[in-house]
Amino acid sequence: MVTGSYIRAWADEKNVLDVADVQDGRGYKSSYKNASIVSYVYDPAVMAVDLENRYAEIEDRGMSAIAKLRAEQGLDQKEAEAAIAFLDMHLHRGRYADRAGVRVPAVMLMKDGTTQEKDLLLGDMLVLTHEHSDTLRLTSRGLERWTWQIYTTDVLFTGDGAVLLWRPDAQHDFSTVTFPISPTQLLVIGDDIPSDLNVNRFIVSNCRRWVVGQRGTLPLERINQIKAQQESPSA
Repeated sequence: MVTGSYIRAWADEKNVLDVADVQDGRGYKSSYKNASIVSYVYDPAVMAVDLENRYAEIEDRGMSAIAKLRAEQGLDQKEAEAAIAFLDMHLHRGRYADRAGVRVPAVMLMKDGTTQEKDLLLGDMLVLTHEHSDTLRLTSRGLERWTWQIYTTDVLFTGDGAVLLWRPDAQHDFSTVTFPISPTQLLVIGDDIPSDLNVNRFIVSNCRRWVVGQRGTLPLERINQIKAQQESPSA
């Protein structure tokens, strides 16, 4: 559920990284290939959309663009759009990262006027909500025209909630998007952010299920305690 070719940058020479599953309350070390696998999670029950293929295409183009960003090379418009589509996909999938096993009862209106009861799976919900007018779509915000920067830092986590949207205050729309593209590089699109901002703290609190870090950097035994403290109103 978190793109394997993306989190590979967090793996060591043996392809191992730290993983915290905050839904199941456990931390462990894993190959990047198996870090957030949920079998058949994107297979819809109703919608006639091949999400696996759609996501594979977005990942392929997006990772090519991210590779250039990691090398601190500029992107042309198509490459920037590919990177934004990747972030949009990551953001949307992350909204449902803790709902892989959820079934939503629905009533289908058939072409002949009859109705059928059917349970919607995660794949169906991803398709339906992605096209809903109320769903925030990064691809519709003109981010390719915003300022793009790479901040260098020491240790960055990532996970299903790693796309963060920042706004100057509650009265304004978001003006900055951040996303870790490697354990030491933070992509910043839009306005600057404070150099001393603890981005990891916000990534952990925003992840619904999976948090990923370099081997030995995640406090695996304390990840749920940290998340609970950050979500507490008094924290």
